[in-house]
Amino acid sequence: MKTTSLSANQPNQRSSFANTGSPRQGDADENKATADPPTAVLVGTAVALLQVQRQISLLDTTVQPTVIGAIVLDDQGPIATRELTAAGIRPLGLVSDLESIVDDVRPQLALVSLPSSMSHAITAIRTRLRKMGVPDRFMATLEDQMLGVGPRSHFEISEDALTGRSPIEIDEKAIIDTIRGKRVLITGAGGSIGSELSRICAAYEPAALFLMDRSENALFEIDRQIARKHPDLTRGAWLHDVTDTEKTLAYCEAAKPEIIFHAAAHKHVPMMEDHPALAVRNNFFGTKSIADAAAITGCKRFVMISTDKAVNPSSIMGATKRLAELYIQHLNAVRSTTFEIVRFGNVLGSAGSVLTIWDHQIKEGGPITVTHPEMTRYFMTIPEAASLVVQAAALDHLQGGDIAVLDMGEPLSILEMAKRFVELHGLGWTLNDSQAAQSAQMDESAFSHSCERIPIVCTGIRPGEKLHEELVYRHENMVRSPHPGIRVWKGNAPSAELVGDMVATLVDACQIGTSTVVSTAIARLIPEMQVATRFGRASDKLNVETPDIHTTPALTDTLCRPGTTAKLKSPKVA
Repeated sequence: MKTTSLSANQPNQRSSFANTGSPRQGDADENKATADPPTAVLVGTAVALLQVQRQISLLDTTVQPTVIGAIVLDDQGPIATRELTAAGIRPLGLVSDLESIVDDVRPQLALVSLPSSMSHAITAIRTRLRKMGVPDRFMATLEDQMLGVGPRSHFEISEDALTGRSPIEIDEKAIIDTIRGKRVLITGAGGSIGSELSRICAAYEPAALFLMDRSENALFEIDRQIARKHPDLTRGAWLHDVTDTEKTLAYCEAAKPEIIFHAAAHKHVPMMEDHPALAVRNNFFGTKSIADAAAITGCKRFVMISTDKAVNPSSIMGATKRLAELYIQHLNAVRSTTFEIVRFGNVLGSAGSVLTIWDHQIKEGGPITVTHPEMTRYFMTIPEAASLVVQAAALDHLQGGDIAVLDMGEPLSILEMAKRFVELHGLGWTLNDSQAAQSAQMDESAFSHSCERIPIVCTGIRPGEKLHEELVYRHENMVRSPHPGIRVWKGNAPSAELVGDMVATLVDACQIGTSTVVSTAIARLIPEMQVATRFGRASDKLNVETPDIHTTPALTDTLCRPGTTAKLKSPKVA
């Protein structure tokens, strides 16, 4: 094993990875082409690092890293120093001084090795290294490898640890009885919830599974996963926009689905504030398109996935989902298909969720952003939400038009979740907002290791957002559910006259297509809508109207026709 006595006076040998957290492809190619392997520090326990030393010594000298020395845990001290020195490894100091040591010796790589039982220390060390721009490689101890614990290429933050509650168990027998032998269609199959629904349904032996999504890459990936795990399952993967009424009906006529899970929707609140016509087109007319097709083709059960933002909405996104709920309840009253609605809150780990945003922010060294210190949200994990959606479809006593509300426990403080997220990375935090600091009553005693703290910054409520979400309207009456994770609420279906006015109003507004016209139409149809005028849309700040270039009179006219008969030839299915 090559070693070096590199000092702080020597030229800076750290590679140009600073602030990226991982090497670029070009850098990797360049390293392959160079004759000199990288300089490295070893970080961990003395026992683990001695194992790493022996492994490194077996490598060919052309790829063997030049080990500068070792950094050990604080509680190991003199004993570790003697053991490492005897083995020819230069002790550099303790983990508590990681930043200053790295700044002195400037390694190009860090090899981290600790027992898996020390997960908190592993996460803390790797996070601190990445903040300094030093690429790291985790090397499992020999004992862990014998137990089947392999290398870790990324941090695994427990979503249950963030929510502080255990997942709700599902009734598998009821789900099997509902899915097995049935033809199932899932819209938005490539999305976070849609893809999990696809995996769950595929596992319960449907007669056929049809995946529908307008995102090519997302559809390709979920179809690839299903094909690999269930090669004998009859399936179809359809690259299709559900708002295309005629083709949607043609697909349903070809597939003859018995169960449809409608997960396709626009979901980002601030984005939809600036694109209300697109929100109407996708969330309302897309729902109408697939729901009408379900009714026409004799689908037995249709499940629409909704959101808590549809209750007393303050956003365009929430209002369009509420309009879709009303249409589904109406359709259930006049059609033989059983139409159901499943309503739940935010989903941890979904695309664009706070976890993915915070993860990127930590890798960049902070700050972590939250909108308001008092904001709360209901949260579920992706598997839990998708499982309960299927569970809701399996409830025999759930009547058409009912709204199944998933039990998400108590609403969680976004600020408290942000602090917990940082702590689970083994880091400390500090609040850069006086109001937030007073509200949080920060306790710094929880962080014993000495490292730079991640700042948490409050950025302000965004357009369309409200501090606290609701799950039900006051006029919706709860009825008992046999499953503890699902509550059922009954509401009155809107009249045919109201629905006719709703469709006509939205068609007219979308034909004009400007943000003001569409938003005004939505507000008229949803009188309880809490318009957050004091925040304003981004387009208002620019003093421009946001036209919806995708919604044309011809298209909206097609979309509004209930019971349209497709003139297209039904596509072939597997």
